[in-house]
Amino acid sequence: MSSVEAEVLQKIDLIEPTTGKLFFEHKTELLFCRPHLMPLKTQALERLEEMHRDTARQLQKKRQQQKSTEPTGSL
Repeated sequence: MSSVEAEVLQKIDLIEPTTGKLFFEHKTELLFCRPHLMPLKTQALERLEEMHRDTARQLQKKRQQQKSTEPTGSL
């Protein structure tokens, strides 16, 4: 036991139970590991989103072409 632990134990009044099990868990300091870079999106999801954007662009172009070719007549 280190001197710091001994000082802490002297300052704390320990209450020991008369029945049951008594145990002490020694917790070590936190260990930090290197961060791992993970993709936020999978490549398949990115391809699917790109296909969706392309389809939306094509649909928008078709709608614009239809609007420009439609005759604007009044009744």
